[in-house]
Amino acid sequence: ALVPSLVTYTTLVNALCQLGKVDEVRDVIRKLEGEGFEFDCVFYSIWIHGYLKGGGLMDSLMQDREMVEKGINRDAVSYSILIDGLSKEGDMEKAFGLLGKMIKEGIEPNLITFTAIMRGLCKKGKLEEAFALFERVLRMGIEVDEFVYATLIDGMCRKGNLNRAFSMLGDMEERGIKPSILTYNTVINGLCRAGRVSEADEISKGVTGDVVTYSTLLDSYIKGENVDAVLEIRRRFVEAEIPMDLVMCNILLKAFLLVGAYGEADVLYRAIPEMDLTPDAVTYSTLIEGYCKSGQIEEALEMFDELRKSSVSSAVCYNRIIGALCKKGMLETAVDVLVELREKGFDLDIRISRTLLHSIYASGGEKGILNLVYRLERLNSDVCLGMFNDAILLFCKKGNLEAVIEVYRIMRRKGLTITFPSTILTALVDNLRALDAYSLVVNAEESALPFMDVVNYTIIVDGLCKEGFLIKALDLCSFAKQRGVTLNIITYNSLINGLCQQGCLVEALRLYDSLEKPSEVTYGILIDNLCKEGLFLDAENLLDRMESKGLVPNIVIYNSMIDGYCRLGRTEDAMRILSRKMIRRVTPDAFTVSSLIKGYSRKGDMEEALRVFTEFKGNNISADFLGFLSLVKGFCTKGRMEEARSVLREMLVAESVVKLINKVDAELVESESIRGFLVELCEQGRIPQAVKILDEISSAFYPSGRNSSSRQRLQSLKGVSVEEVKKEDYVHDFHSLHSTVSSLCSGGKLKQANEFVISVLSCMPR
Repeated sequence: ALVPSLVTYTTLVNALCQLGKVDEVRDVIRKLEGEGFEFDCVFYSIWIHGYLKGGGLMDSLMQDREMVEKGINRDAVSYSILIDGLSKEGDMEKAFGLLGKMIKEGIEPNLITFTAIMRGLCKKGKLEEAFALFERVLRMGIEVDEFVYATLIDGMCRKGNLNRAFSMLGDMEERGIKPSILTYNTVINGLCRAGRVSEADEISKGVTGDVVTYSTLLDSYIKGENVDAVLEIRRRFVEAEIPMDLVMCNILLKAFLLVGAYGEADVLYRAIPEMDLTPDAVTYSTLIEGYCKSGQIEEALEMFDELRKSSVSSAVCYNRIIGALCKKGMLETAVDVLVELREKGFDLDIRISRTLLHSIYASGGEKGILNLVYRLERLNSDVCLGMFNDAILLFCKKGNLEAVIEVYRIMRRKGLTITFPSTILTALVDNLRALDAYSLVVNAEESALPFMDVVNYTIIVDGLCKEGFLIKALDLCSFAKQRGVTLNIITYNSLINGLCQQGCLVEALRLYDSLEKPSEVTYGILIDNLCKEGLFLDAENLLDRMESKGLVPNIVIYNSMIDGYCRLGRTEDAMRILSRKMIRRVTPDAFTVSSLIKGYSRKGDMEEALRVFTEFKGNNISADFLGFLSLVKGFCTKGRMEEARSVLREMLVAESVVKLINKVDAELVESESIRGFLVELCEQGRIPQAVKILDEISSAFYPSGRNSSSRQRLQSLKGVSVEEVKKEDYVHDFHSLHSTVSSLCSGGKLKQANEFVISVLSCMPR
């Protein structure tokens, strides 16, 4: 019997590697090792090359180490194979390391070795290093070939250095190396990439092109939508009678579709199997895209069915069909394709996902989106995660908060993670539904929401405080701490402000005392509310403490104190704050001036009010609307009508006042100009009538405390339960009840007013 030799088995290993069955070589080796076979460098080199062809660099390095450990020395071929693999992966440091080791062992690198390194350097864009190595090869007396030049020319073309590439072509010819179509294709491809397609076309006419030549030119003309050139290249290709490969078939299909030759495209597609070729994903996606662009959705669907019958898998084709169906309004079919795509485990393109959602929303509103969500709910959890998050994002933008919560509940049931927590929370809080945001967070399981940072929690805390749900805000803070979130000063400022708004000033001060580093905002909130409560000594002490900590009070803080004193008629104290504490630190503004004017006007001291007005006007600081109005009304009360008229004239040309009145004019489009009417009243000396109109404007833009509190109740009303009605004690506070209902009715919200009254009545004792 004949016994296979090492040469026979080496041939077998080479065949397995050529077929891509590299892993099966291991079984052969185990069998041979059991029979006492000893392998040589050629055997291992073929195996290592097989791994590198399949992209298995790490596997190839492991086999090389195994070879060395068995005492088998590398030769020039094995070194070159490894250097080539490392260069293709871009690991030039290791490639040069092996080159050095090769030379140190006395093994002369050959042209293949150096060409592999040059190709790696060109791929990394290191052309100068590649040329330096090329010069070194020439100095060593190694005869270079066309492949070396083609490698360098390709590198220059990739860099856009086409002049140098042409220079290298001349150098080749001087050395007696005739460029083949391989080199010319490299130059043609470089010219096409640089947009110089006509030059590439001219070069192609002087050589005998192959399928790569024509496919490169054809593809470039298609991208430029040059129909005439496409037809000419196709004519030349047909005349050359060059056999087509699948790449050329796909490019020709694209060309036919570009010029509208749909019949020829179909004929070529049907002929592909006759050429012993098999359509691939590019074939199907090219045809589907071409039909979709021309609006031939039926033909696109037929081609899509052919794809589904084949063994080809293409997420691109599914996405393109869904996008085309959306444009045609065939949303039910689009959803069917989507479900099939998800069942196959393909990814839905984010743009197509959003196109589908927006199309469904435009057609069926939130109900249409929810129906899609219910259908996707039955699929595997992971495949519908992106679509659910996109649905939540869309609902947030559209303000469909009930739908947001419904999708969230479905995601929670499926244990999915929401990608946009802050978007949801912000949308709920902006729509005065902080309680819903609170419920989403505190009732969620650990895995249902992603990590929420302090910003997310602060958004909800601030919303709860503004809506008056302080207990919930404090509960959420405790919840955040349990989750390992450290609250920041912004969170605490929201709590302090909420406590102050609810009249819990003592609790707010206690919270302030517990803070390590209060901010300017913290002090501003507390000082403002202390002044509103008339606790000026405490406010000034807090101001001094703020300054002692190196914090600089801003104009808002000083204005809080000045306005507070002026409201109580304590203008001397207001001027003391202005002269001793405020001057040289911050510049007074219109609010400062107006507060002092209002303070003096309330006391009837119009001389001082006028002095303040004139003095600050000399420093280019004018009063605001309310300051002017107080001055005019003060002079009217004193019967000093000419002075009132003079101030009114000045008021009606002040920039801030004109802007405010213009806002009113903009809302009353069909009426005459209010400012013009006021000017006319002023000129006629009808100052009291003008003051009445100005009072109306004032009440619209500067609501009184009572109106303000009523509006705050109104804002916090949305979503309030019976328990909240009891907590706010609307049942026993007729004024609050009447004020809230009146505000709702005047705003045209009769249904909301009715629901509110029913809630209150249900809480009353029978």
